[in-house]
Amino acid sequence: MKNERGGGSVRTRGFMLAALALGLVCEACLGPVRDTRPVREEQDRFVRLEARHGDQRRAGSTRFAHPFPLSPEEWTRILSSIRVQTRKDTVLFTTAKDPPTEAFEPDEIGYLSAALSEAFSRAHPDEWVVFGLSRDRSPQAVELTTGGGFVDGPRLHFILANYRHSVPRSNAYGRVWQDPLRTDTAPYFELVEGNFQTLVRAQGIASGLLKNDGPELAIEYKALLTSQPREAGGGGAVENQPAPREPLKPPDARIEERLRVLKRLWDQGLITEEEYRQKKKQLLDRF
Repeated sequence: MKNERGGGSVRTRGFMLAALALGLVCEACLGPVRDTRPVREEQDRFVRLEARHGDQRRAGSTRFAHPFPLSPEEWTRILSSIRVQTRKDTVLFTTAKDPPTEAFEPDEIGYLSAALSEAFSRAHPDEWVVFGLSRDRSPQAVELTTGGGFVDGPRLHFILANYRHSVPRSNAYGRVWQDPLRTDTAPYFELVEGNFQTLVRAQGIASGLLKNDGPELAIEYKALLTSQPREAGGGGAVENQPAPREPLKPPDARIEERLRVLKRLWDQGLITEEEYRQKKKQLLDRF
């Protein structure tokens, strides 16, 4: 009987060790443990604060420059400057890409600007700010956009983990919605560098393939917010340069053009013959 009890005890310890090992494996697969605090939580969009314990992605950096106060208007400026470029036909190894475009629609910018302003002003130094957006694609599918960010010194780090990711409506708010920094779509799009924006690149091919979050942009937010805003639709290529001036026409060409306009006004009866003669003489005297 003692041997049987001893054998049972050994088996029990074996089961416990196996369960512990399985738990460690599951934790490694699932990533860091997350404690979340909702800031704005709706059915189809959210902004949360998230403390990620055990996250080794930020080696050597455990505390962020939070809380971080920016107004909704300043967040609008930052979000409007972020651009993405998608691959054609979602083919991973193709070199064909769509033109760069603004990452967010105006209604998305309106929501995120207010929510991110609130979230970053409440964030603790060990908390990320994460977000999720969804929009209808068809009666059967929705598109998900998720990501997050943090402030480290003079830079705002913005991560776009999933962009316009199409999922069945029945499974829209599963894993991606619960872990917004884990990507399912990052190989098919990329963030585009702009003025005061630098891509944070993975060190080597292997690390890029093994990362479970999307592309990251380091934004010099003070310089961006104090620079001259680019015009809408300008593509973000030049933000501080003045608009090119129209080349000046030679004097003779300008006078000839005005004479044609003057003749057209007379032909249409908009000026008298006397007015036409006087204006014509004045223009010809400038030769």
